[in-house]
Amino acid sequence: MDAAAAPATGRTAPAVGDVLHFAESDYCYGVGPLVLRVTRVGADLRHYPQLEWLSLHGVELRQDGSTGPERQVLVRTSALPSAA
Repeated sequence: MDAAAAPATGRTAPAVGDVLHFAESDYCYGVGPLVLRVTRVGADLRHYPQLEWLSLHGVELRQDGSTGPERQVLVRTSALPSAA
């Protein structure tokens, strides 16, 4: 991700292919931590920097590294990686 993708909040906008880790409290809906390989991002944080939740589509990655089901989740933007 490049610096141009960083919204004003200091959070990095996810890109297709990114692998993101979320605690159970940082996404809806599921049980336990989530590792997601992003396949689609629901909004551009550069245009909507005040969003508190962001819709992501992706493939769940299991602890053993295998792929799980496709998921659509809402994630807290505060849980996204910080911009460099």
